[in-house]
Amino acid sequence: MNLRCSAVVRRAAIVIFAAFAAAYPHIVAAQSDPLAGKWNFVPERSTFMPGPARYKSMTMTFSGSGEMTLEGVDAQGKPVMLTYPVVADGKPHSVTGINAFDTVSWSRFNDSITTYAYLKRKSNVALGSRSLSADGNVLTFNEKTFDDKGKQTGTAVMVFAKPGFELASATPSRPAAPTVMLPATTPDEDAGTAAIGKGDSDGAIAAFTRAIDSKDTVATPVYDHIMRGLAYANKGMTEQALADFDAAVKLKPDDVDARFRRGGLRVLLKQYQDAIEDLTVVVQAGETDAKSAAAYSLRGAAYDAVGQYNNGNADEDKACELNKDFCKK
Repeated sequence: MNLRCSAVVRRAAIVIFAAFAAAYPHIVAAQSDPLAGKWNFVPERSTFMPGPARYKSMTMTFSGSGEMTLEGVDAQGKPVMLTYPVVADGKPHSVTGINAFDTVSWSRFNDSITTYAYLKRKSNVALGSRSLSADGNVLTFNEKTFDDKGKQTGTAVMVFAKPGFELASATPSRPAAPTVMLPATTPDEDAGTAAIGKGDSDGAIAAFTRAIDSKDTVATPVYDHIMRGLAYANKGMTEQALADFDAAVKLKPDDVDARFRRGGLRVLLKQYQDAIEDLTVVVQAGETDAKSAAAYSLRGAAYDAVGQYNNGNADEDKACELNKDFCKK
């Protein structure tokens, strides 16, 4: 086997790890985490229905160890100080010292959006989404709250900004209560994500198939097809996986996750030109260093396979520059 073929095999192994071995690759070092550090609550940009505002002041801090700390003053003037896990693995994590909820789960939708659920005795307390602005300076939480019987009691839009980043003082125009929220997840999506986390590909396929077939307006079809495609890929069912990634791209052509997954699979299927097209979308999107590094490495494998060795070497060098895990050993 010549060196070029060896490079393709080596990068193809990276595909299996980076694209399919886990639903959400966690290669990024803590220092490159865009959420790491402090965020200040912006009351003039936040809304609570019904009122009053939940906080008078609040600082939110993300640590590199997967924890979030809230410290400030609530609406009644009482001090708030609590820390709980924010690991985006779709699994419930126990929370102690907080009466409002006893577990929290976070699920990564893409590089800027994460959904979450707070539960108490397995009943929803709050469902929401956390989205990071394109410039990385503003973090917005869209949230629905529920009582112990499952009845929705309110909505909230909570805006946080990095220290020193100034937002216009005027409240942006929007309805008194948000009419559109990035959903948390449907029960079938929750079941599918949990199954992926446990390595239960058959359970994940069944759950995401239900989510897709339900036509539930809360469901996120792009996410469902990507996740079911991952489950199929884990079983070696590449045709079915490719069909799901195709469906995700058709629904949202610029979705970086869908393009990344499909591009990786296309490398394995030796559909090199098509893989180059997908992975070019990923690298041009300027995603996190971890995902960009994987995309450059995969595209380099595809370039090598079609004899474009200069492009392949350039991509391999770029992957190494972005993430040392992709450097030649």
